[in-house]
Amino acid sequence: MKIVLTALVSATAGFVAGAGAMLIAFPFLFPPPPANDPLPASIFLQQAAPIVKASSAAGPANRLTQGRFSSESPGRDALHWADGQVGIYRSGDRAVLRLEGDFAAGPGPSLVIYLNTKAVGDEADFLGDVDRRQVAALRSFKGAQNYVLPAGIDLTRFQSVTIWCERFSQFIGNAELPKGLGLTPGA
Repeated sequence: MKIVLTALVSATAGFVAGAGAMLIAFPFLFPPPPANDPLPASIFLQQAAPIVKASSAAGPANRLTQGRFSSESPGRDALHWADGQVGIYRSGDRAVLRLEGDFAAGPGPSLVIYLNTKAVGDEADFLGDVDRRQVAALRSFKGAQNYVLPAGIDLTRFQSVTIWCERFSQFIGNAELPKGLGLTPGA
């Protein structure tokens, strides 16, 4: 009886450890394909899906500001990182956050994009920004991606874009947005 109980406990512990390891390893083993969204030109409004499609009939979008994910952030490490440029564009009457074609991030579960009201360099900075605004879940670890921002959002309040791992409360990367480059209230 003792041997059977020990075998059952060991098998259960092994199964739980294996399932947990697979949840962590899944994004590394099976990453989504690189994104290749075109520059935003017009928005087909789909309230449930914060993704932008382009239309050549609407004309080009105006870039309001841009930043670059910092390799100097103190919260960044070999597993938790993001590189590349980010921009905010005006497309029609809406604003679009765009991760540019050179964007790349270390794979991980539950990565989410946020706009922050202050500069963020690590977990403490991120958690200290109570006025941050969630944009959307990251769709891919590489490539150009467009995300529609909510109508009426005051872009002048935000100073940076952060990639954050929701599952493990882990800072991934941050790009500061320069002030005064076309951001106006009511964007």
